[in-house]
Amino acid sequence: MLNYNFAFKDYQIKIIQPMDIDSYYKFGFVEVSEETRYFTGTTEQFTKGQAESYILKITEDSTQYDFLISKIDEIIGEAVLSDIDDKNCHFRIGIFNKKNFSNGIGFSTIKILLDLAFGDLGLESVELEVFPFNERGIALYSKLGFKLADNIIDDEAKDPYRAINIMRLNKKIMLAVKLGMLTIHCNWTRKKTRH
Repeated sequence: MLNYNFAFKDYQIKIIQPMDIDSYYKFGFVEVSEETRYFTGTTEQFTKGQAESYILKITEDSTQYDFLISKIDEIIGEAVLSDIDDKNCHFRIGIFNKKNFSNGIGFSTIKILLDLAFGDLGLESVELEVFPFNERGIALYSKLGFKLADNIIDDEAKDPYRAINIMRLNKKIMLAVKLGMLTIHCNWTRKKTRH
């Protein structure tokens, strides 16, 4: 597995490693906000041993890239490209603390990882699951070009986690969205600099 590392503003995005277990468990499981648990559907508590087993398993998994989003010594969140095959993958992201919501961290992280998925990995589509009540998440994914692909019911889950929206982004749509963002940025820059 390649060791990808990215940066934006004061944030780092790096592949999780076994040496990250203490801080990953602290920020992602012990100090995680109730809002994050709610929006991700996390209903159970995990032990440090379970988190460590997960990290050891995924660092050997060639079909998954699990990234930590950090700022200095604080892990802000996690973003994952999983079930990677020749053409597709699944995506998920979680920002661990409410104080970091709506700061552009998720948006920037997703853009970087979509570039990885459609660029270096050569994928054709990325799919994610989001609960219908996560309106902020749905708005963010839609802004990045994801479209509702399906609605499913998890018969084993309890409300409000039974209904799940499947959203998908294909490479062609991603390129069109990027071009649109570039056009908007160029127009804004031109207008801003003209006097």
